[in-house]
Amino acid sequence: MIAAGALVLQATVLTVAFFVLGSARAEPFAYITNQKDHSVSVIDTAQGSVVKTLQVGTEPAGIAVSPDGSRICVTNPTGRDVTLIDGRSNTVIGNIPVGEGPLGIGMDPKGRYAYVADWYENQISLLDFQYKAVVWRIPVGKSPAGVLVSHDGSRVYVANRDDDSVSEIDVRSLSVTKTVKVGKHPFGLALSADGRRLYAVNVESNDVSVVDTGVMQVVKTIPVGERPYAAALAQDRLFVTNQYENTVSVIDVGRLEAIGTIEVGEYPEGISAHPDAVHVYVANWFSNTVSVIDGKTLKVEKTIQTGDGSRAFGEFIAQK
Repeated sequence: MIAAGALVLQATVLTVAFFVLGSARAEPFAYITNQKDHSVSVIDTAQGSVVKTLQVGTEPAGIAVSPDGSRICVTNPTGRDVTLIDGRSNTVIGNIPVGEGPLGIGMDPKGRYAYVADWYENQISLLDFQYKAVVWRIPVGKSPAGVLVSHDGSRVYVANRDDDSVSEIDVRSLSVTKTVKVGKHPFGLALSADGRRLYAVNVESNDVSVVDTGVMQVVKTIPVGERPYAAALAQDRLFVTNQYENTVSVIDVGRLEAIGTIEVGEYPEGISAHPDAVHVYVANWFSNTVSVIDGKTLKVEKTIQTGDGSRAFGEFIAQK
């Protein structure tokens, strides 16, 4: 039998350990999928360096992090599955078969479900973490890529690349309610803080479509760089990666106009905003790096070495 004093001491130690660990995790991690070496680089954004490298599935591409950072999902298109990572311990906890070509992925605000775009089967797979399985499939447009869940979890937006459209899914009915035509070959998506504007990044028309989510209509088309890929919001600005120009375009979301570009690494793809609402992280596929942009000064503040083929397509930093 354990003495009462020992139990009190043990509880005290655990409590102290909890608060110490909590303090160490005050800054979130950034999770960068490295497609060519089948790994994820874990960046401590406080230190500005990779603190761990995790081996995941085959050729990982897409990424989603729950708002509290406790769960991370990685899509492996070649492996046809999704890798689950425990964000508290930064360890891989398993793989779940999904479909023929999982790519884009978004997570609901509570971190219980993930919506996975299947590039080949033209559908969204609903992944339930409680059952660790796909529990529903929703037909969408051709070659779905980017997936984004609304802030309240009631809507899911999907970029249908080969249909030049974006679909809106109602979560209650698990069906497409509206589809809007955008630019040519939409890929990445971003959503304003109030949820009223959706930004679709169009790879082949070199522009961004601004969609009014209330009526699901395009209200503005904004030219950016060559072969834009994905976008993130910070400082009332939209930051868009331009693959062929090695730059990030900056758009003033009030005026809905491009106001400049920032040089980053070679072939930038994934992009995500830090919850400090200032810094923006850019994954550079050919450079195997992440560029950290100061959203106020519009300058690269730091460059972090990552793995081979850093893609990081999706929301790769916890937002709380």
